[in-house]
Amino acid sequence: MRVDIGFVTNQPIPKPKYQIPPTFGQPQETVVDLVVKVNNETINLNGISAQADIADSFANGETIVVSTSRDAISAEVVNEKQKSVDIVNSKPYHEKRISMCDSVLGQLHPEFAEKQSQKEELTQLKEQVNGLASQVTRLVEALMPQKQ
Repeated sequence: MRVDIGFVTNQPIPKPKYQIPPTFGQPQETVVDLVVKVNNETINLNGISAQADIADSFANGETIVVSTSRDAISAEVVNEKQKSVDIVNSKPYHEKRISMCDSVLGQLHPEFAEKQSQKEELTQLKEQVNGLASQVTRLVEALMPQKQ
């Protein structure tokens, strides 16, 4: 995510979003095609809502949020940040859900439960071996004559 300031280099002409006759009493949404210069690069943004304070577009393989309002961009960044905070905060829920799914799979497929049990046992054995190796290293260091 980044913020760049660009300049519209064309004279956008509003056109109807859909090529259908407007429904009686309902104004039809209009869009514009923009050519924007950003950091010495020209970007074509098509179908941008002519009435919106902020709009999304897709160009050069990435989603671009376009606005003339600093407040609208700030609100969009706050919204994106909150989505990420919510995902990070949902980690305990998903860890519990994974455990529950493993439990159900173990009930449905005993071989899955056995494989999970072996995996847990192997992890515990690795931790014990690492602990023993650390202790042996400290013991050897303690028994070695001190060089002066």
